[in-house]
Amino acid sequence: MEWPAEASEATADVGGRGEYLRILERLRADRLPDFEQRFFDMLREQSQQNVGLLAERIRSAPREVKNRVAPINDSLRRSPFSPGRHLEIRVDPSRPAVAQDFLNDLQSITADVLAFEDDREEAERRFQVLHRVMTQLGSSEAADRSWRTQCLDTRRHVKFLGLERDVDGVVVDWHESGQGRSGGQKQKLVVFCLAAALRYQLARESEEVPTYGSIVMDEAFDKSDVTFTRMALDIFAEFGFHMILATPLKMLQVLEDYVGGVALVTCQDGQDSHATPVTWEEARRHDGGADPKDAPDTSAETLFEVTT
Repeated sequence: MEWPAEASEATADVGGRGEYLRILERLRADRLPDFEQRFFDMLREQSQQNVGLLAERIRSAPREVKNRVAPINDSLRRSPFSPGRHLEIRVDPSRPAVAQDFLNDLQSITADVLAFEDDREEAERRFQVLHRVMTQLGSSEAADRSWRTQCLDTRRHVKFLGLERDVDGVVVDWHESGQGRSGGQKQKLVVFCLAAALRYQLARESEEVPTYGSIVMDEAFDKSDVTFTRMALDIFAEFGFHMILATPLKMLQVLEDYVGGVALVTCQDGQDSHATPVTWEEARRHDGGADPKDAPDTSAETLFEVTT
């Protein structure tokens, strides 16, 4: 019996007809046929409006990423990545198989809805697919959460390639990941793309340098080596940025070539902070090659540096 709870008092013989008639009367009183039609109408309308919209958003996401990367590539073309070369970011589709299966399910729910308007069996089949999808989307199981992320996080539906082009636009090298690259090459790629993205955000379309290009870096290059520090500062300078660096008295000899002013910030007993403009000679003398945490008169000591 398909509805055991509703027909628990009924028997499968002529003697049970009275119970079946009472069930029929209850269904008529509850206007089940009317609500059934309303259900199919809503299934058709909501499938087109909501499920169709979700599928379109997922499908169009890679195109939107390409459109957003295009102006960053314009920014990258203005600054050489290496002599005679500029960097270009290419966006390629890379949709996971589970995400494609999810889109296929959405397509099976929404495809040719009007053609099956009067086909109740087809409508119920589509509802079963919709019910399964919605149940999985709302599940808190670890496997379903992972599935949901792969389906809905469209950042996972693309991959990025870094192309190095020469002056004629010919690709002479490419970067799919950091594999096979030295640490310095990987760092340069990351900083270069970061600087290009920032210039895109801060500069008007026709400007070579940002209208407002001040960037504050706390604990700047605290754990970096000399080579990376120089490379990063050269890149930010190339892109037209004005750097404001806060560093715990490190890399002073390197930073001196890039900054136009220095202030020493001290904090007495963790309660009373002071900023004092100093010369480079005073900064180096105060540093003395010692670790700032060993300074006896302050609980924290930081050099605040401003580029020209």
